[in-house]
Order: sequence, then structure tokens, then C-alpha cells
Amino acid sequence: MTTARQHHTRTTRFRMLLTAAVIATTVAAVTTGCTKENKASPPPSPTASPTPSADPQAAEKDALLGVYRAFWDAQLKVYASGSAKDTGIEKVTGDKAYSKVQTTRAYYVERGYEVKGVPTHSPQVTALTMAATPPSATITDCLDTTDYYKVEKSTGKRVETADDNRRHVATYEALRIAGTWQIRDFDISRDRQC
Repeated sequence: MTTARQHHTRTTRFRMLLTAAVIATTVAAVTTGCTKENKASPPPSPTASPTPSADPQAAEKDALLGVYRAFWDAQLKVYASGSAKDTGIEKVTGDKAYSKVQTTRAYYVERGYEVKGVPTHSPQVTALTMAATPPSATITDCLDTTDYYKVEKSTGKRVETADDNRRHVATYEALRIAGTWQIRDFDISRDRQC
């Protein structure tokens, strides 16, 4: 027969073993959890590639394209009215570009033509040199004149052209004069389609 003291000793040992087992299991679980967590979430790498920076010339390019659109708006007013007065053309153009617009205007007036519709554009700033004096730029456009054409004022009859292709590469040169961009020259390449 076991005595009460022996029973008490056995119970105490069992409790101690049980407590040790619980502690060992807890330590193992915590250690394993930490290891798994470290594997799943590595610390950020100091050599991660930086986010690419924005185009430092974006503001100037936007300003250029704004002037280009204003140039076309003014040019269409000149051709529609037969006069440069109150069109704003002199604010956005100068030099050879202004002369070319005036020459075209005179040609249309002399022949009794007027223009209808509007061309479509897809301009891009293809060169920008802010270090030049004055700063200079090139805008390249695919000028689509499918819905932009001449008619005879007297009859309304459309004036046919020899060129069936209505999409041409056009290049515009701009200068920044006194802080403002102006279209200074342009060339519409009839032999370059886009």
C-alpha cells in the first residue's frame, strides 16, 4: 500500500513534469513562430531600386504644346476670316512661321477659298534645349487633314487636291522669347506620311 506521503510525492513530480512539458512546448512554439515570421517578412533591402523621377522638363513641354494648340487655333481663325486681325496669331508665332501663315492667307483670299473643318493632331516635343540662348524646341506632329479642306467661297464646292494622302509629318520649331514660347518656323512634309 502506498502511503499518503508517497502519493503526494508522485503527484508533485507529475505536476512538475507536466509544467516542464508545457513550458518546453510554449518555448518551442514561440521560437518556431519567430523563425517563420522572420522568413515570411524579411526586412526591407537597403539596395531597393528608387522610383523613377518625373520628367524635369515636363512643365516646359506642356507649355510648348499649349502654345502649339493656340497657334493652330489662331491660324484657323486667320484662314476662316481672311485676316490676322483679332486672331491672336502674333502672340504665338513669329519670324518665318508668321510669314508662312500670311502667305497662305493671301493665297486663299486671292483664289476665293475658305477652309472648313479642323485637322487632327498628335504632337510631341521631340527636342528641347533650355541651355540654348534663347531656349529652343522642336515639335513633331502627325497632321491629319482628312476633315480639314478648302472650298470655293462662291459655290461651296470642295477644292480637290492632287495628294490623296491626308496624313503628313509636320515639324515646328519654337523659341522661348522673353519667357514665352513662340512657333518660329514649320514644315509640312508632303512626302512623309504618318
